[in-house]
Amino acid sequence: MNATEQRAFVCGFGDPSAGVGGLAWDLGEPGALVLSEGKTSAATFALEEGGDAATLELTAGEMTVEATLTPRTAELPLRDAGGLTVVVCTAEVNRGDGSQSFQCAGQISRWSADPLEGAGTFRHLAIDAGDESLLVVDSRGDPGAEHGEERTAAWLIHGEDESRFEDAFVSTQYDGDGNPSRLGLELWPEEVERASRAAATRVAAASEGGIGREGVWAGFFRCQTDGILGLGSYLLWRA
Repeated sequence: MNATEQRAFVCGFGDPSAGVGGLAWDLGEPGALVLSEGKTSAATFALEEGGDAATLELTAGEMTVEATLTPRTAELPLRDAGGLTVVVCTAEVNRGDGSQSFQCAGQISRWSADPLEGAGTFRHLAIDAGDESLLVVDSRGDPGAEHGEERTAAWLIHGEDESRFEDAFVSTQYDGDGNPSRLGLELWPEEVERASRAAATRVAAASEGGIGREGVWAGFFRCQTDGILGLGSYLLWRA
């Protein structure tokens, strides 16, 4: 992995069975959060890259979680993604309480240009889809646009292969504070007849908790992707 470049990024890891996840980002302003023992907490982070892996250290109060992110893929440029690249990783996670380490899925997403420029809303989702696969969703809306008017694209990454879905639909339910609480995805591959509804990839997800501040909300979701359980991250930016 190359040394850290000054590009907008979102990186994270998580395991629903362990109930542990971490997410860090810098979209002009940095932020981070940690999921542990059913609680999501705002955190600070340090990301170090060099050699064959990256180390992400997250600190929330007296709790520290460290993950070594070892790439399973090269940095993959996603088709028609406006400069978005993704590295799919295996995360070796250690908690500061001395409990046993474990492995789970992880990822690092980067943009070559500011993904927020000219946007009224921006969403980025990364979901462990099982079988070492990752679903990535990017959505942007113009200032004043409704959720259904956003431009949404989605990709499935498996090994060194990435496939772009022809159509991607994101539905989000919000709680009383206006924060995402449930989400659904319906993703249609290219060159598939719409009449064959079984061809769509579907995700149903419920929030495991999130943190909002200064126009950004980020959180974790317990996701079922065509019946496969995985942890997903959801970052929402609103102007």
